[in-house]
Amino acid sequence: MIERLLNFFRKQDTLPPAPAQSTSPSTVPARTSPIDRVRALRPVDVGRGRFNQPIVGESNYQDSLRQLKENPVVVLLGNAPIASLLLVREPDNPYDKNAIAVLTEEGAIVGYLSREDALSLETTALEHEQRGEVMRCSGKLVGDQHIGVWLNLPYLTAPTKEARPSPKIEMPEYSNLDVCRELSNVSQLVEGHRPYSRSRPNWTDSRVAAIGEERYFANLEGASKGRCEEGERIRFKVYLIPDKQNPVDPDAVVITTKLGDALGYLSKAHAIRWGPAIRAFFDSGRVVCREAGLHQRTFKSGKRQFYLTVEMTDEEWLEQAADRANGD
Repeated sequence: MIERLLNFFRKQDTLPPAPAQSTSPSTVPARTSPIDRVRALRPVDVGRGRFNQPIVGESNYQDSLRQLKENPVVVLLGNAPIASLLLVREPDNPYDKNAIAVLTEEGAIVGYLSREDALSLETTALEHEQRGEVMRCSGKLVGDQHIGVWLNLPYLTAPTKEARPSPKIEMPEYSNLDVCRELSNVSQLVEGHRPYSRSRPNWTDSRVAAIGEERYFANLEGASKGRCEEGERIRFKVYLIPDKQNPVDPDAVVITTKLGDALGYLSKAHAIRWGPAIRAFFDSGRVVCREAGLHQRTFKSGKRQFYLTVEMTDEEWLEQAADRANGD
């Protein structure tokens, strides 16, 4: 009897160990963060016109919206804060494969386009991605207890009587070619031109973002004179000059200091909107002078970035003023 028990325990010692039970959940494909999808894409400004395009889901992102509202990068339009936002496709969204997220430039989601709006904009958003671009527009932050967002996105809003033709047809954005270029003859271009700085009376200012600030960092640093290092926003006068010899776009408009240092360009949409009047003034011996706002941000990586905005007036009034200037 004792021998049989000993044999039993010897066999137990030689049995292979039982396989470990897996406690990890089944593998689920990782969902790509929207900001990760666009890190290598170049933001292209597509916003213009009125802030009448709503988004959805802001109630889920109130913390991000409150932080955005307190961000020094945000500018004011009247009493309403205006922020620069990205429109990012989210094809692996589990609820809607056509979803388009609305992000801050730092990557925080603040809402989404509605299903219908996202479906309408999907083809345009994909075309931009294929050119290495991501759409950027401005958003007005409304409300205090509950913050909502209205975009100045022209693609989805119904045209009004005074609206220009569809931006999709009349306002193509720049392709992967870079309209920004080095200019060394700005002083000669504006020599003999008188500044024209009048704006439409009682016009609520319309601040538009420049493009290409990273190309002119040294000039922007010189213009700031070190006053932007703590996030302070400064204001100064700039010239808007037609860059008729630009190899990418002969309708391009460059933004310069009064001394002739290039600071950036108007986006394609804005160059089309205000370009005719700016060129008409220039051809009549005047150069459009506008007030600009400049601020700087230092990221955690240590990278510093300038942000330049220009206060524009109503394009129809500016065109009429240009006609009067040509009649002088």
